[in-house]
Amino acid sequence: MRIVRQLLDVPSIDPDDARRRKLLNILLTGISLLTFLTLSITAIVNIIGIVSLDKVTLLIYRGSLALLIGSLIIFVINRYWSGWLAGSLFLLLFTVALIFSDDPRQVVEGRSTFLFTIPILMASVILPPWASFIMAGVSSLVIAAVVKIALAGVPPIPTMLGFFAVALVAWLSSRSLEQAIQELRVINRELDQRVEERTHDLAQALSRNQAILDGIADGVIVFDNVGVPTMVNPAMTRILWKPPEAIVGSDLDTLLQEVMPEDREVIEELIRTTPGDVPSIKFEWGKKTLSATFAPVRDEAGRKTGSVGVFRDFTREAELERMKNIFISSVSHELRTPLNAILGYADMLKEAVYGPVSGGQRNLLERIIVNTRRQLTIVNDLLDQAQIEAGMLKIKIAPFSTKDLVADVINTMNGLAQPKGLELIGEVAADVPDVLSGDQQRLHQILVNLVDNAIKFTTEGSVHVRIYQPDTLHWAMEVSDTGLGIPPDAQSRIFEPFWQVDGSATREHLGSGLGLAIVKQLTALMGGEVTVVSQVGEGSTFTVTLPLVPIQEEVK
Repeated sequence: MRIVRQLLDVPSIDPDDARRRKLLNILLTGISLLTFLTLSITAIVNIIGIVSLDKVTLLIYRGSLALLIGSLIIFVINRYWSGWLAGSLFLLLFTVALIFSDDPRQVVEGRSTFLFTIPILMASVILPPWASFIMAGVSSLVIAAVVKIALAGVPPIPTMLGFFAVALVAWLSSRSLEQAIQELRVINRELDQRVEERTHDLAQALSRNQAILDGIADGVIVFDNVGVPTMVNPAMTRILWKPPEAIVGSDLDTLLQEVMPEDREVIEELIRTTPGDVPSIKFEWGKKTLSATFAPVRDEAGRKTGSVGVFRDFTREAELERMKNIFISSVSHELRTPLNAILGYADMLKEAVYGPVSGGQRNLLERIIVNTRRQLTIVNDLLDQAQIEAGMLKIKIAPFSTKDLVADVINTMNGLAQPKGLELIGEVAADVPDVLSGDQQRLHQILVNLVDNAIKFTTEGSVHVRIYQPDTLHWAMEVSDTGLGIPPDAQSRIFEPFWQVDGSATREHLGSGLGLAIVKQLTALMGGEVTVVSQVGEGSTFTVTLPLVPIQEEVK
């Protein structure tokens, strides 16, 4: 097919001339094939004796050979010399062939007359559109000459007028086609110009972007929609100790082969989906700890064209974080023992184990007990936070009673609710199973933290603890209050460690700011999620949703 296209195409600086000469080559090829087929069939039937070698057969041989030779000559002229001359010769040859194709009367006013419209139509295709009128004149003159010479009659004026009518239709069609082609060429030129301009702008933008990427201290990798790296900056090559060609174009499995499988799955999902609202993640890449953030890359129309990942070498900070957690864990252990001793001795003194206690002494001992418990709670929170961040906290799955869980929380927290005149309500929905699987101690801790927060920020009304089943696969713990509520701009940060809505030193409500952070992290360890709905002045509702079937028996 490539060779055939090369034979049919004619190189020309004029696209209209090239198009017409190619069409002529197609016509010549088609006629040559038909002629060759006719010649072959005639030879076969002559050889096998179906038709004898008579004058008609010889005429077919001669005519076919003459047509093949004529077509070849016209083909050579068309390809290497002039398309206009080749087209004119082809039309004349075709018209002459029509003259001798039938009886003169049939040619003039019979079955062969309509054949003269064919060169008229072809003239508008392989020559300029106006050539159809010239060919109509030639056909009319041929018909008139045949009538005059062979039949001695009067030229058929209606037939000749019909030729010009056909020429008019052919001219209109061909002219409309050429005008459409011209308009298309103008549009193509404009598109080519726009593409050239956009390519230039894109090249400049890429150059600027590359300069920006090269200047960024953090590592950057740009991925396409299927997750293949298409661009990388020098900082990333230094982080990974790999040349750019080892990163760009590689598949994700090869690129992330030094990443732990569970982290690799998360990274691949973020690269391919890039929701845009996911915070940075930390993971081990070989011997380094990296912090990564992913975001979608979009074109001007808003379509996603890929994603970009920003990687920061977090190895030193991770080591400091580990050392801090070890220090906090050690200090917490050391502080918890004397605080428990202080609390025990104070309780013993308050209960007059070592002798009578006056009213002033009793009040002082109660203050000591309250403040010691507060300090002990802070120390416990610090220890839990350190264990969670160090990955040392274990979730132990076992059956537990939902009603006992709620009752224990109510009994534990009533001592804080009653002095403030708050009603502490516990409820287990009827559709919740009596026994579920989970870590009862950590579930109790979650509820205590949420209820403690609710009581702390509620001055009147009630605190409601409810366990229910939102769907067939999950169960939920809900703590709602009628307290102060949380401002909308603070709701996204309340689960951060050590962060509080009122962070001033003179704040009314004391605390370490770890309660909600521990709630979120414990919930995540259990495969659940915690949400908050709050309105200032109307209270807050915290909901912890957990799977009915624990994700695994033990999570570290």
